[in-house]
Amino acid sequence: MAISSEIEGRWDIVITSLQDICNANSSLSLGAIADDITSSKVAAMDDDEKERLKEEVGDHRANVGAARRLISTSQDNLRAIIDHLNAAKAEDADNDDDDASVASGEESVVTTRPGRASKNTSSKNTAKSKRKQGRSFYTSKFNPSEPIVVGSDVAFRLRNRHMEEWIQCEVMKVSPDGTKFEIRDPEPDENNNPGQTFKANYKEVLLIPPASEAKTLTNYPYGTRVLARYPETTTFYTAMVVGHKKDNVRLKFDGEEEVNKETEVDRLHVLPMPEK
Repeated sequence: MAISSEIEGRWDIVITSLQDICNANSSLSLGAIADDITSSKVAAMDDDEKERLKEEVGDHRANVGAARRLISTSQDNLRAIIDHLNAAKAEDADNDDDDASVASGEESVVTTRPGRASKNTSSKNTAKSKRKQGRSFYTSKFNPSEPIVVGSDVAFRLRNRHMEEWIQCEVMKVSPDGTKFEIRDPEPDENNNPGQTFKANYKEVLLIPPASEAKTLTNYPYGTRVLARYPETTTFYTAMVVGHKKDNVRLKFDGEEEVNKETEVDRLHVLPMPEK
């Protein structure tokens, strides 16, 4: 049985997701933190040490959340691979039955066709019913990189610009392997026509978390460099985190004309700088 590009693409996502989990746990081990979490040790800590421990525990909690999302994505892709292989196996078996019936001259060829079509259609529909899921190449404990599905909002890196510029777009299509996308700028052009459509790969997009995940996102430490959507625009620019206020992040955008100007942006639209 030939392995299709869809299976190879999904298997690549599974392997990459598991590698990301392994790498994250290697860089942030719970063992070292657990050694410090005893009543006597915590009581003996000063305020700075307690704050560092709190940040480490928070980082590990975010790491666990990211690992759960990666495991869920791996499970979805493994189920899709199994469905695809089962459908292909069923089709091969039915083709063998047809060949045997033709060789024997039996009229059962005619009677088996409706059954085969029904079974294959069901299997294929099951596979197609699985919503195609993609992911961004970049991973961070501060932001999910998956799943990217039709309807997801992403930041898209515009090409051939003198400066790096990212704009918010909506995902219209996801490739079978989850690494290529068709996306659309939601902003109409100067003639009020629908926004431009782009082709993008997973190294050119960052997932904008859905509103349902707002409460689960980890806060950025002071001084973190980020990509943030400038208020009343759909364009993302580089900025530095200077604080938090409820569900917003206080930022200093690069290149602001007003010296030391601070701007508040909702947490969903403050994305980590793209680093693998």
